[in-house]
Amino acid sequence: MTELHLRSISGLLYVALLVSSAGWSDFAFFSVVFVFSSLALWEFQKLIQHRSPITFLLFGLLTFQLYQEKLVPNLHFMLLWLTLMTSGYLTYCLLAHKEISIAPFQKSGLTIFYLIGSAYFIMACIQLEGIHKNSIAIIMYLLIWFNNSFAYLFGKRWGKNKLFPSISPKKTWEGFLGGALLCFLLGIGLMLFESPYPKWTFPVLALIIVVSATLGDLIQSKFKRQANVKDSGTLIPGHGGFYDRMDSVLYSAPFVYLFIKFTDYVS
Repeated sequence: MTELHLRSISGLLYVALLVSSAGWSDFAFFSVVFVFSSLALWEFQKLIQHRSPITFLLFGLLTFQLYQEKLVPNLHFMLLWLTLMTSGYLTYCLLAHKEISIAPFQKSGLTIFYLIGSAYFIMACIQLEGIHKNSIAIIMYLLIWFNNSFAYLFGKRWGKNKLFPSISPKKTWEGFLGGALLCFLLGIGLMLFESPYPKWTFPVLALIIVVSATLGDLIQSKFKRQANVKDSGTLIPGHGGFYDRMDSVLYSAPFVYLFIKFTDYVS
């Protein structure tokens, strides 16, 4: 079985679990995302050598409060801004070619405000009003899958010019542009559906995801390079671990949530 076939089969199983749970109920969708995110959290802590069971308890508590819609609004938005600030710091380290500091204090901060905070806002997107039930979260995943899948296929077929060779030597500008084009076209296609948001929401969301999904992938690659490992885990054949599979959606989710909330406010 080729690498492409293995990636496709495991990827389709991952997608099937998410989509079927989203169609079943909010609780099922929350549960699947929580389990996947918890596995990514475990792999991330292993990657940065930070063993703390307290973070899992914190993540579980935040998820329960979010599902019950009992989290204090100020705490919710404080977590959003701290998560976005942490993403900004990681982006700065990536683009400035600086090593990400993972001293003991930084390990706790990265675990809470990068991994847990980002996973929390994946689930917060489930609660956003959309075209249909759970549609904003599914659209976010769908745009990311289009971007990443076609970036991989375009890069494998036509890739010549390296995008970020010091971190991810296989990524190319041709792959990036191919993924961006298909992702944007899907965003335009979503304008055909009725939604509570302006028609321009989904093409703009596609552009946000093109950038954020790529940065999320590169930041995860940077963590792996610093740890001198190829994959964050081995649980998903052809993809590595759950952190490998979720790197783009983890980075993208807070930005998607902020954009949709902003769009809802201005419209």
